[in-house]
Parts: sequence; C-alpha cells; structure tokens
Amino acid sequence: MCIHPNFPGQFKHLVPQLLKRGDQVHTISRRKKSKDSCTFIHAGFYQHTYFLSRGNGRDTHPLALETESKILRGEAAARAALALKREGYCPDLILGHPGWGDMLFISDIWPNIPQLHYVEFFHCQAGTDDDIQDIHSPTKDLHELARTRMKNANLLLNLNQMTWGLTPTKFQKSVLPSWAQLKTTEIHDGINTEWMHPDLNAHLQLSNGLEFKAGDPIITFVNRTFEPYRGIHIFMEALSIVQRKHSSVQALLVGKDTPHVSYGASRKDGKGWLTAIKEQSNFEIDWKRTHSLGTIPHQQLRLIYQVSAAHVYFSYPFVLSWSLLEAMSCGCLIIGSSTAPVEEVITHGKNGFLVPFQNASALAETILVALSKSGSTQALRDQARSSVKSYELSICLERQLSLIDSLIVKP
Repeated sequence: MCIHPNFPGQFKHLVPQLLKRGDQVHTISRRKKSKDSCTFIHAGFYQHTYFLSRGNGRDTHPLALETESKILRGEAAARAALALKREGYCPDLILGHPGWGDMLFISDIWPNIPQLHYVEFFHCQAGTDDDIQDIHSPTKDLHELARTRMKNANLLLNLNQMTWGLTPTKFQKSVLPSWAQLKTTEIHDGINTEWMHPDLNAHLQLSNGLEFKAGDPIITFVNRTFEPYRGIHIFMEALSIVQRKHSSVQALLVGKDTPHVSYGASRKDGKGWLTAIKEQSNFEIDWKRTHSLGTIPHQQLRLIYQVSAAHVYFSYPFVLSWSLLEAMSCGCLIIGSSTAPVEEVITHGKNGFLVPFQNASALAETILVALSKSGSTQALRDQARSSVKSYELSICLERQLSLIDSLIVKP
C-alpha cells in the first residue's frame, strides 16, 4: 500500500521497481473532483482516491487551521482504506508520506501492519528555515512562532506511530527529534546520473530563436517556483552586478513565476517573485539577457545544465532540491549558499563554491571569477559529478527495496 496525496510524488521511481519485481501495489491519493473512487491502471497496480467533502470550519482557531486540514485529509484517506479493508484487502507494508495528514489514522484501520514513512522535515529547530536571518524571513512574533510549532502536531503523531522512517539527506534527519532519528534511515530518492551527464557539444535553442552552447558565458538558476526560500532575491541582485561588469553574460532561469510558492508564505499582491522584483526592486537588470523559461520538459532542463558556465543554487536551511544534484551530475560549476543542506554536498573549492546566503556582492564576484576562469574549473566540475555518484538512482532504489523487505513480516 502506498499513500501520497499527490501520487507518485517522491515514489515515482520506487513504485515501478516494486511492480517490476512482481509486487502488488495499491495506492491512495487525493482527487480534486468527485468521480469513481478506484481506477485500475494495469496488472498489479490499483489506484484508489479520496475526496474532501468539506473544508476548514469558520470558527476554527487560527492556530488549529493547519491541524484541522490534516485531520480532514487523514479522515478521508482512512475512509478509503477502510473501504478496502471491508473488501478483504490487507497490505504487507504501508509506505506513505505523512506531511499532509493522510497517514494519521491508518494505524486504526490496519493496527498490526508495518508503516514506512517518508520523513521530509521537522520544524522549530535551531539552524533551519525558522531562524535564518534574511530580509524575507524577519523575526517571528508569538503568533508566527506558535503557528510554526503547530505544524509539528501532525508530524509528531506520525513519527510516534511509524514503524520506520525514510529521509533523503543527513540534514533532514538531523532536525528530527533524537528518538525519531533512531528509527529513521537516510536514503536519497536517487538521481539518474547516466542520463544526467555532461555534454561538451550540448546545444540549446530557445523559443525566441536564441541559441546557446557549452562554453558560452551562461548563468543558470533553477527553482520549482521562484521564492525567497531558494534565494531568488539574492540571485537577481547579484545578476544585476554581474551584467554591469560582463557585457555578454546570459542568464537562464527555470521555474514558475507565481505568488503561490512551493515553500514559505504566498505573496498577497497576486504577483510572482520574479515579476515583483522586476517591477519593484532597484536592481538594474538587462531583461534582454535574462530569460525566464517557466516550467520546461526534463530533457530541456538537462540541456540547460549542460550549457551552463555557472549554476547558482541557494536555499534556506531546508529540504534540498533534486535540481542541485542533477546539475552536479551534468558537471555544472556550482555556486551555492553556505547553508547546511548545501554544505552537505558541496565543499568549497573542492566540488564547487560556497558564499553566504545574504551576500549578493560575494555571489556576483564568485560568478565573475567563475566566468573568467571557465577553462580552469574543469576539476571542480569533474569532482561535482564524481561526488554525486553516491546518489545514483539504481543504488538508492536497491537500498530502498532492501529497507522495505526488512520491514515486511514474513508469514
């Protein structure tokens, strides 16, 4: 049984491997509109869905809104599980992501079945996104601190009931309560390093006709959504400095420019962060040399990594993006923020460069140095690709499958 509201989510590589080896997989996920509750996909794979019949109550205490949302999802997912149980279904293992509340009441349906939870984060810890010093992360008042702490209510309940946990990085494991770390294994989701590879002959053509190739002075920046958590404001300020000092540099930005960000608070003015920076900041950006490409196919993203002369990845101390590891796998010259998740994979001067998160001037200077010495950075690029080999997809999948097998109680 696999439970994820946005299936397949982090299990997009793992589930096909389970099916490939002959396992039967039932999934429970959320649907946005009312329709048939079960869709048969192919032999061995059954997808079941739940539908939220109501939202938060009008009189719910503001600090309890998020907890109530998770209870509503947990109840709906549990009803879907109960319907399966009444049909005679009983899983050998329950694999799920507890972050949205879907796993809350599954133990009440199948109390003796082992559960493996994908443990992504735990809030209110020192040295994380909750206390980073950044213009867009000001000192929190009591209400904000309390709201953040309440995010852990659902997580604590799930950490307590899970048989074992699975988390992608050392940093993410380190922020868990000490007792939960003892029953959590660090295994990354995996990167296909064979497919994500360097290509000195890479050639990229944009929809506007512009063409780029490996060796051109190209800065790349990739986010799912542009947001302060991933340093969009720092990058754009640094870019304005770089463009003044380098007449031919081009910047390729990949991501959605939307007020509804992946991490952090949504903007209340209806504008995406890139649009807001363009309209409201004092940065002197040459937009003819700055190309926002939106969301693009994975194959085109690989080309962007392959033509990159300097790839910038900044992040609050939070969940590490796959994009950094993919860029490393493609042999990018990485310029990252000296924050814990990034420092876990990038060592300054060995497989990339690190600069303080808040220091746009230092970022700009490092980019300029990287562009001026592009011919002498090959060792850093090679080492970046070499150091990401431990995240190879086949290795990670093998470890995940072994963990799953270790938890299943043999008859």
